[in-house]
Amino acid sequence: MEYVGEQVSVVASFGGKERVRPVKFRWAHRVVQITEVTYRWTDRQGQSKVYHFCVTDGSTIYELSFNATSIVWKLDKVETNT
Repeated sequence: MEYVGEQVSVVASFGGKERVRPVKFRWAHRVVQITEVTYRWTDRQGQSKVYHFCVTDGSTIYELSFNATSIVWKLDKVETNT
């Protein structure tokens, strides 16, 4: 996977059994529609709880993270299937 590390705008669902679920995000002047969350995990960065998500739009895999303290989403990594 290629490291990106950019802050992104995300539309997400909060609540239910998954608590946080990204739906789509804006990156590189386009909107990426998430078709599946393939893996999720949480960790801590200092006092902050960080939610991590591996997601796909059907052709590319993205790793997103959400810092619950700063309320910032980041696109951490990208892997294309080429």
